[in-house]
Amino acid sequence: MTQRLSKACLFAAVSSMALSGAVYAQTDTEGASDRRTIDVVTVTAQQRQQSAQDVPISLGAYGAEELRAAGVQDIKDLISISPGLMVTSTQAETITTARIRGIGTVGDNFGLESSVGVYIDGVFRARNGVGFSDLGELERIEVLRGPQGTLFGKNTSAGVLNVVTASPEFEFGGSLQGEFGNFDYRRYSGHLTGPIGDTLAVRLFAAVGERDGFTNLTVREPGGTRETDSETNNYYTFRAQALWAPSDMVEGRFIADYTRRNEFCCSAVQWQTAPGPAALIGAVGGQVLNPADPSERRAFANREYQQQVTDYGFSAEFDIEMPIGTLTTITAWRDWRNQRTQDIDFTSADIAYRADGNSTNVTRFDQEIRLTGVTGDLDWLVGGIISHEDLTLNDAIRFGADWEVYLGLAASNGADPLFISNTLNAVAGGPLFAPGQALPGGSGVNQDVYNQTSTSWALFTHNTYQLTDQLAITGGLRYTNENKRVFATFDTSPVPGCAFLETVFGADPIAGSAGTPLAGLVPLICLPYARTGLDATGYDRSRTDEEISGTIRATYDVNDDVMVYAGFSRGFKAGGFNLDREFNGPVSGGSFTDSDSSFLPETIDAWEIGFKSQLFGNVLQLNGNAFYQEVTDFQLNTFTGLAFVVQNIPEIEARGVELDFTWATPIEGLDISGGYAHVRARYGNTPDTPANLAGRNISLSPENFVTGQALYSQPIADNLLFRAAVDARWVSEYNTGSDLAPGKEQPAFTMVNGRVGLGSLDGRWNVELWGRNLTDETYVQVAFDQFAQTGTFGGFLGAPRTWGVTLRTEW
Repeated sequence: MTQRLSKACLFAAVSSMALSGAVYAQTDTEGASDRRTIDVVTVTAQQRQQSAQDVPISLGAYGAEELRAAGVQDIKDLISISPGLMVTSTQAETITTARIRGIGTVGDNFGLESSVGVYIDGVFRARNGVGFSDLGELERIEVLRGPQGTLFGKNTSAGVLNVVTASPEFEFGGSLQGEFGNFDYRRYSGHLTGPIGDTLAVRLFAAVGERDGFTNLTVREPGGTRETDSETNNYYTFRAQALWAPSDMVEGRFIADYTRRNEFCCSAVQWQTAPGPAALIGAVGGQVLNPADPSERRAFANREYQQQVTDYGFSAEFDIEMPIGTLTTITAWRDWRNQRTQDIDFTSADIAYRADGNSTNVTRFDQEIRLTGVTGDLDWLVGGIISHEDLTLNDAIRFGADWEVYLGLAASNGADPLFISNTLNAVAGGPLFAPGQALPGGSGVNQDVYNQTSTSWALFTHNTYQLTDQLAITGGLRYTNENKRVFATFDTSPVPGCAFLETVFGADPIAGSAGTPLAGLVPLICLPYARTGLDATGYDRSRTDEEISGTIRATYDVNDDVMVYAGFSRGFKAGGFNLDREFNGPVSGGSFTDSDSSFLPETIDAWEIGFKSQLFGNVLQLNGNAFYQEVTDFQLNTFTGLAFVVQNIPEIEARGVELDFTWATPIEGLDISGGYAHVRARYGNTPDTPANLAGRNISLSPENFVTGQALYSQPIADNLLFRAAVDARWVSEYNTGSDLAPGKEQPAFTMVNGRVGLGSLDGRWNVELWGRNLTDETYVQVAFDQFAQTGTFGGFLGAPRTWGVTLRTEW
């Protein structure tokens, strides 16, 4: 109670400062008139062009200059200047998770969609990982905090990352840029823009990048080991745009883009090593770093990590001025493909792996129509959208040649490497299995194929009514209907030991062996990848979810410089299916006949009060809010060390405060901005909440975020311009594991980035020196249970210190 009261008092004090500052600004305009002021940032957070200071929601709006100074090229880079935002990637850079106010969905399972929606040029991207690619030339990025379920729709229950790239111009121009840095980093990019006739302008952008890996990887091969890099960078991207303006009444924007990545990613270091599993790995000829030392950035494998990503699409947006308002249509089609191989035990022992044939393909079509207008005191919007998505996932996890010996040593406390064969032979009453043939290398999943189709449609309206000159009410409603169907086939390459146990104990050998001396051993011999109970039937399931979401907000202009607001909003994310093997249905004829891997929809109800202010003649912008959110049926994805499990957590509560400021300082050319977020997101204490989670802070959710950025530019000669920038981010400690195991904690840390440059005043040339993570902090994005190694946690690390030089010319 004391903490809540203190936070409330702090928020009230800041609000009072804003209001008193506004009064001061009105009485000191003479002094302020000679000062630099803060530029207005135009956003489309409400699908209309508005000043960020007029939108009654908590948001961060970052323009091209701030993004360039912070070195933002993808959504993960954005965390350095956006408080309350977390972006992490794990076993592949395509598997990326964004969180806002602590809420987000772990992305290792493609059956789960993020709670934070990513939109690029008005087009929804189906998974956060697609935003990890080089975003190219950016006009701005908007971080919308809290549910955005009215205008942006499904899968925005925690917030939205709205990315807007630079559009074509009706003046000729272009640029060339080269970047060079440590880890043999090279990136070349350029753009051309200009008119073709009087009504058409085009913009072409291309970039290619390469970089050596951040991790030293020891790969065990027949006859020895070799050293190589992991987490490399190797891609190219292209974007073509056309802006068509045949009249003052019609404007069309067409975009086509293509990105190709072919990289060696992603290995994991030992974040915490348990002596027992480390000894077992050594006993079968493998290696791990024991004791763990993540700062060495050293990893081990017996197979390479390959990642190939192809992402391309087309969109067309039209704005047509009509007598009753503006009609906007957006048509988009996208195709995203990923292929990868992986050593899933993250050691140089040959225990388990993903071989060739593992791939994901997401194809999506969206058609959205909006009509906006102003009638008297009513600013109104109505619209609808229909989407269709096809997802195909091919997965094949197989056991390595060392698996049987490793498991035998583990089950016999290191005493008998032939324990599995000997035990099964004893059950069979004869020499059924030769040593190593009960769980032979290469057995496991031959090929699992998941085909999921999703069709969604929605109708929505969002309206603001000006009750008085100072008071306005905003209300919005959205009806969403989504249908998903998954058809999955399973093909298990024979695992003789498990096949024998299935004949002894039935298609569900784990349940069948309960109460027998083998009850503890059967689940290890018959891991999901070894069981055949789904091969004959597979999955054929469907579900339909529908929801009414919306918002209601009141806005009051205290004066021309200060606005206060309060509101409620509801966000919704549809249910889905765990795209992994689940054996949870009835057994008939030796097969599972009705396995159900579905999970429920997730909803968020959020209450928020806040203020936005432009003080001292718009020399200082200060915004703040307090929020409270309730999440129902949170979709939690957890890796147990053997398989992924998806469960709905009945209740999560998140509360906190957020503050942002931008200050045009008295020092000519120096602007300072920053933010603070206090977020306390906790699981509830309901009877259905797992005991290891109840009442605790959710994973990947620090309680405190502090960010700051200083930009300085000043002419130092008749034709020279000096620029400097520094940004920093501090977060308090947090747990990175879905199960909140103590060993998965990340201590508090600070990240500092910097940039200094010199160029011509007309922009013809520019040279910059830059560095990221200047203090070389070693921190883990996500720590996880390593495959079949109890007490050992692997870690996917953030990038180390990088530095380099950028050369740029513009015309």
